[in-house]
Amino acid sequence: MKIKFDIKVNSVSPLDWNYGNVCWIMNSDRGGLFVKVHDKIRNTRTMEGTRQALKYQDQMHFADIPCQPVLSYKGEYTYVTLTGEEYTITGASEGKHIDAGQANPSQLFSLGKATGRMHNWLKKNLPHNELPNWELKSKEIMNTRLEKNLQETMFAEHDRYVDAIIRQMDILQHIDLGELRTCSRGWAHWDMHIDNLMFRDDQIADIIDFDRISYVYTDFDISRSLLSCALTSNGFPLENVRAYVDGYSESTILTADRIARSLKLTWYKECKWVHAKYSKNRPMSRFIEELIWIGENWDCLEEVFKEIIKYPDNISY
Repeated sequence: MKIKFDIKVNSVSPLDWNYGNVCWIMNSDRGGLFVKVHDKIRNTRTMEGTRQALKYQDQMHFADIPCQPVLSYKGEYTYVTLTGEEYTITGASEGKHIDAGQANPSQLFSLGKATGRMHNWLKKNLPHNELPNWELKSKEIMNTRLEKNLQETMFAEHDRYVDAIIRQMDILQHIDLGELRTCSRGWAHWDMHIDNLMFRDDQIADIIDFDRISYVYTDFDISRSLLSCALTSNGFPLENVRAYVDGYSESTILTADRIARSLKLTWYKECKWVHAKYSKNRPMSRFIEELIWIGENWDCLEEVFKEIIKYPDNISY
């Protein structure tokens, strides 16, 4: 950092919440910096995409999307030490993490607004692809995975997850993949769960970890944000979903049908993670509860969100 950027580091605080990669907050003569060394095993096949994603992040910062700038060196957004470690330097967010399901209406309005603006920027500035970089697996492949999960979870005697997997297998028999493929395609962050969102008071401070940005389905960002930030043990509070929808709709109208369909898309992609071996893992067990909620409410999702979005126009955040 001293040689490449003439940055003097005064102190270093390691972070333990960035899975796989090694990260620090560094106090320097340029202020706070976030430094990440990219795990070689985790990122072997994706580093070129990560380099492009970091470039987009830097451009979005200067387009007033809430994310931190990325330092570049000779036009590159990742750099290599003399010992071969590839790393990235960005600004350090002044925001804080919040617990899953605990975002308030003002935070969700701000998040929805930022997500809609981000999607519009990506659509305008990145190339259009004919096909997404990820496609739904066949129902046969999915069923094979669920059967394996069921047997192993029954062996572990985790009855709640067993019931959830049986419900998943029933849904799989009747699901219309054609309907899921009508979800909005486009460039997406693709990992907008609570750990990648930083809040300051009642506003979104920064969206972080753009490493997975890809041309897939923009609806993934909508469903993951709502599930991770707004879903409580009692379901979705009306005012929270309404706030997110209001914010997002400043860029693109967000309908109840689209939200329901996006939740089903996320469920289809991620339902394989319902397994007893993750029951004691805090982030994974929360993720599983989100998937279970979708499964339990599968047949009435459209009605749930039509009722939530139907409201008077005189709400302020």
